[in-house]
Amino acid sequence: MARQFRPRTLLRLIPSHYRFLSSKTSDPLRILFCGSDDFSCASLSALDGEMRKGNGLIESIDVVVRPPKGTGRGYKKIREVPLKLDADKLGLKIYERDTLKGFEPPSGINIIIAVSFGLFVPPEMLRSAKYGGLNLHPSFLPDLRGAAPLHHSLLQQRSHIGITLQTLDEHKFDHGVILAQTPRPGIPIPPQCTVPELTNLVKQPAAELLLSGLRQGLHVPPLVDVVRGKKTTPSEDEVAGTDKAWRYAPKISKEDARIDWEGWTAEEAERRLRVLGQLWMEVLGGRGKDGVERVILRDAVAVAESEGRGGGEEKEIAVVWRPKSKGLEKGEERTVVVKYAELGGGAVLFRFPRGGCLRVERIVVGGMAGARATKALAPFVVGEGRA
Repeated sequence: MARQFRPRTLLRLIPSHYRFLSSKTSDPLRILFCGSDDFSCASLSALDGEMRKGNGLIESIDVVVRPPKGTGRGYKKIREVPLKLDADKLGLKIYERDTLKGFEPPSGINIIIAVSFGLFVPPEMLRSAKYGGLNLHPSFLPDLRGAAPLHHSLLQQRSHIGITLQTLDEHKFDHGVILAQTPRPGIPIPPQCTVPELTNLVKQPAAELLLSGLRQGLHVPPLVDVVRGKKTTPSEDEVAGTDKAWRYAPKISKEDARIDWEGWTAEEAERRLRVLGQLWMEVLGGRGKDGVERVILRDAVAVAESEGRGGGEEKEIAVVWRPKSKGLEKGEERTVVVKYAELGGGAVLFRFPRGGCLRVERIVVGGMAGARATKALAPFVVGEGRA
């Protein structure tokens, strides 16, 4: 006699990941995971942990990383991609690719997951996978589309950060179907937060959002966009200041750390130093190319102007500067005079015309070892009125 099951017995026999409120079912997932940094490492670890449970949700994981690149002076020191190190420890198959054009995924791959990868996944690859591709992005998309949402969240003084699970679009980054997001207002960002600290704050919730989405079958057609049709303007606590428009989060460039003497306050300079790791300017009078030397600030703090009173003699340096919104052609530069006062202990104090002072302890000149700020700047001091 054929065995008969009651409905409740049948439900117990179905693996938990197949039980979706939407009644959508998924084939066991054979994942091609593409990533790079600590943010993606947390997601890979979560997926691997789910696979090892043997519950049928994830059958296999293959990993794609970009080749290691040289770092440091002369780019002689090779630093492995963090995700490669983690994938190797987990015993997963690893592919190193600097482009996905022409790359044929392993046989049977039915979903591609890219987390902090940095390369565009070609349409033909997405179409070759039954469930296309998924991506985790640390922002409330469509806000902060772009390569550096963590940096720009801090630079824009956001009070909260969100995480989005989206599909990989065939034509543009961060334009996929939004399948899930963290509840608003999101995850609070602590004061004075750095990028590594923010990464540590969001990487686990992001991994959980990804795993939850797979368990719910959000990747199974028909796909549901949870944002489309909703209000698309950030709330007061999501965007600092009065600008309420969605913003873009482009890749951070060296120019983002070039000191804007006329546009920044000292507080803005300190914030950029915290987020970007260093600030820099080009000063006349050095032994570098065209008599210009790059001067790097890595140890500075914004202070009230009252703290600068009683400092030593005010001195001047001539800085080669590329102002923004000054009517100059792209790439055109001019020279401005920047004043500073010497303080005790070798520190100096820069005053910003838009407000506040920046106390700098140590300065790096021309790639040499750091020195006390007063000593480092001494060769560049010029007479009054030079510009």
